[in-house]
Amino acid sequence: MKKLSQFKEGLNSYKNISFYLKRKSKKNLNIRINSKNEIEVSIPPRADDKLLIDFLNHNLEKFHKYAIEKNSKNWINFHEKWFYLLGIKIYYDLDLESQKIIITNNGIIKLNFLGEDKIIEQINKYRIKILLPYLIKSQRYFEQLMNIPKHEIKIRNKNTAWATNHIQKKIIYYSTNLASFSPDIIDYVVIHELSHNLYNNHSSDFWSHVEKYDIQYDTKKYKLKKYIYY
Repeated sequence: MKKLSQFKEGLNSYKNISFYLKRKSKKNLNIRINSKNEIEVSIPPRADDKLLIDFLNHNLEKFHKYAIEKNSKNWINFHEKWFYLLGIKIYYDLDLESQKIIITNNGIIKLNFLGEDKIIEQINKYRIKILLPYLIKSQRYFEQLMNIPKHEIKIRNKNTAWATNHIQKKIIYYSTNLASFSPDIIDYVVIHELSHNLYNNHSSDFWSHVEKYDIQYDTKKYKLKKYIYY
C-alpha cells in the first residue's frame, strides 16, 4: 500500500491516474473536477493512509472517466486561448494591464478582473450577442417555411436540453451551449423545436416531419450528442 507520506501537495499519480492533492482544514475528503478539467482531491490534515487509499479506490477511476468525457465537451481552452462560436474556433488574447479580452478580428471585452470564471462569463455574454441574431433569422425563416406561428426566442443556461418549446406560451428557450455549434446544426435544433407544434412527441411522424426540412438531421443529432461543433 502506498503511504500517505508518499503523496505530496500538488500533482500525484495513483494507478496511473494523475490528480492534484490539497490539504485543507475541512473534516471530510473531497474530490472534484476543477475549471481546468483536472482531478482535485482535498484531504483533512490528519487523514490516515487507509482512509485516503480507500477513497481513491472508490472515486478516482470514476472521476477520471468523467474528466475524459468532459474534455470532449469543452468549448473553451484557456491554455491555447480559443473558444468555439458558431462552429468556428475563435482565438483571443488577454491584455493584463488594461484587463481586456482581445478577440481576434472581432473586438474587445472589458473585464473587472482576469479570473477564469470571469473570462467564461464575459465570453459567454459575447457569444450570446452573436447567437441571438442568428437564432432570430433562422427561426423566422423556418416559421414561415413550415407555416408555424411566430414564437418568442429566449436564451438560458440550460444543460439538460438544447432547447424547449413552450407551445401554449409560444416561447422557445434555447441553451447558451448552442453558441458553440455551426449554423446548420443550430438550424436543425430550430426545426426540431418548431416541429413540436405539430407533434408534441418524438414519434415516427415527428421525425418524418423534421426530415422534410433537414434530410441530414441524423448527422446533426449525432454531432450534438458528441459535441462536434462544426
